[in-house]
Amino acid sequence: MNKNITLLMTALALAVFVPARNSAVAQNKEVKTNESVLFKIHDIAPEKDVNGNVTHCNISITFFNRYSKALSNSQINLTWDDEVIDDIIDQEDMNAREALRRNPKAVQMRYTTAKTTHPTLSTTIKLPLINAHQQISLKNKVMTDRCFLLINDMEVKVMSCAFADEKASSRGCTANFQYVSPKDPQYFSEFKEISYEEAVNIEQVQADQLQNETNAIYDDVVSTLRKIGD
Repeated sequence: MNKNITLLMTALALAVFVPARNSAVAQNKEVKTNESVLFKIHDIAPEKDVNGNVTHCNISITFFNRYSKALSNSQINLTWDDEVIDDIIDQEDMNAREALRRNPKAVQMRYTTAKTTHPTLSTTIKLPLINAHQQISLKNKVMTDRCFLLINDMEVKVMSCAFADEKASSRGCTANFQYVSPKDPQYFSEFKEISYEEAVNIEQVQADQLQNETNAIYDDVVSTLRKIGD
């Protein structure tokens, strides 16, 4: 009985939350939800040396400045983590410590993977001036033979940026950039403007979905309580 009452209270709380969220969206016209610098990575291609070994990966990065002012003096750092290699290095390190524990006289050595492969890939991109509502594409190289990692999500850190005539700074820059992954439908087309109305519609669809889920939870709880009361 206590469990069902808890479920009912949860459903009621959600039902109250959703209308409040819708109201906040309707009243938040001062917030420009469509302003950001979108970017995506595409056309990833390995480059080989004369011996057929992959030495680095060529990539293209497309940026779209949704702001109503130009963006300049920007430098962005992208970092990818290879979790598989990281796990292998950790396991080899664990094995080395165990071997040393069994034979304290043994010489501790780093295993091959840690010597030859770093679990983190990174590249730094210097952006030219991007005018308001302009889209540009740049070429870049990442020194690695693991090109497949570059299609994954990465850590984004914007070292500096400036809008219009502002002085270049690192403060708050990272929040201005939005990575678009291949999981996002807009990845496969040119970036486009999103109006305030479209942004509100997206919020409304999400709120309606949450309301439907809340109603279903509520109906299930009420039905269960009625069965218990019979």
